[in-house]
Amino acid sequence: MMKKYILCAVLMTLLLSVSCKKKQETIPVKEDLKKTPSLDLVWQTDTLLTTSEAVLYHKESDIIFVSNVNKSPWEKDNNGFLSTIDTKGNILQLKWLEGLSGPKGMGIFNDKLYVNDIDRIVEIDIKTQKIINTYPVEGEPHLNDITVGPKGIIYASGSNTNSIYVLENGEISTLKTGEEGRLNGLLHQRRGVFFLDSGRHCFGLYNFRSKTSIVLTEGLGHGDGVIRLKNNDFIVSNWKGQVFYIDASNWEKRLLLDTREDGIYAADIDYIPETQMLLVPTFFHNNVMCYKLNL
Repeated sequence: MMKKYILCAVLMTLLLSVSCKKKQETIPVKEDLKKTPSLDLVWQTDTLLTTSEAVLYHKESDIIFVSNVNKSPWEKDNNGFLSTIDTKGNILQLKWLEGLSGPKGMGIFNDKLYVNDIDRIVEIDIKTQKIINTYPVEGEPHLNDITVGPKGIIYASGSNTNSIYVLENGEISTLKTGEEGRLNGLLHQRRGVFFLDSGRHCFGLYNFRSKTSIVLTEGLGHGDGVIRLKNNDFIVSNWKGQVFYIDASNWEKRLLLDTREDGIYAADIDYIPETQMLLVPTFFHNNVMCYKLNL
């Protein structure tokens, strides 16, 4: 009787072991609960935006400004212009403002539009569509991107000097100068200015307190535009035609878009958070493409 009891117990143990093993094998292990972000093309404008370098969404008027270099990015040829498009990709005014040479990065504060134009920051009254001030920067800075602080301080990158220029109270000063690299994309945040260095192919942060820079992510190619999402992560562009998602928790990058084989560039991007639309100016492809960001 005792032998039968022991035999039954052993058989039950074996059956339970096999049953648990099967259950364990059928349960998927979720190593990463965070969904992989992706982009879907929603619309693209006509190819009339000649050498479209930067885009900037203006929430108050619900329009998108586009800076058009119009061929040569660093030549003072006076043929650059700004356009306006709506959020469906229709061109509203092809030449909303003329009289620029190589307009690139843009920023807005108190209904004033600030635009980098090779060696000067141009201030434009949005309501009157007129240039009201210009702020020259000495030397050959190759002004590229602009970001605006909450108090209206303008920060402009000088790609040729690897410097960040500050426009405050009508005066220009230099925040950072380096001998290596080629600064482009800028984004002002409370901690400092996040930047893209197209020479060193990296993404980093200039800290206001320490007055030093650190590299956060490498291998990004010719970095151009940078935006930050509500979840604190970043999206950056490589001018050659790539868009990357950067996880702010570990600074790892993921490739979202690669249009290099099609000859479509990805310059100074912007983002509309309400509709999750990423705006990508395509430089030599002469238009703006809009993608829905899926998170």
